[in-house]
Amino acid sequence: MSQQTSNLEQTVRGMQIITAALVLGVVVFAAIAVFVVGAMNEESSGVIVSAVGLVWSALAFVMHLVVPAIMTRQLSRGGNREQLYGAYRAKTIVGLALLEGAAFFNIVALIIEHNWWSLAIAGGLVFWMLSAFPSTTKVEHWVETQLMQSGAE
Repeated sequence: MSQQTSNLEQTVRGMQIITAALVLGVVVFAAIAVFVVGAMNEESSGVIVSAVGLVWSALAFVMHLVVPAIMTRQLSRGGNREQLYGAYRAKTIVGLALLEGAAFFNIVALIIEHNWWSLAIAGGLVFWMLSAFPSTTKVEHWVETQLMQSGAE
């Protein structure tokens, strides 16, 4: 096994652990909100916080697409594979953290106002987070694309 393959596998394993932790944090908080707090057992008591959660989720989703792209442009400029692995890791963590924050906000809105659709929004964000789960193939493909675009290696 080459040093490059070993570094890629370590990078991917670390990103997988971080991604799983971010997703599980939201899932556990949602489970506590639903099963312990009983947020779904009461009638809706308003929509203001839930509506703010919906708007924040839309903004966070857009930021999740834009901010990591801007970051990677800066971090991957003239980079080698190792730098690109780090850039991918940074963009993944930042993008997922934006979605995680919006999901947490919607679960808090569920606890406060008891609107089922706040939980649905959080669930959609979790599924989107899971769709970004890093794999060796995804990372290697992204790195190869960056190297081709920059004309390096």
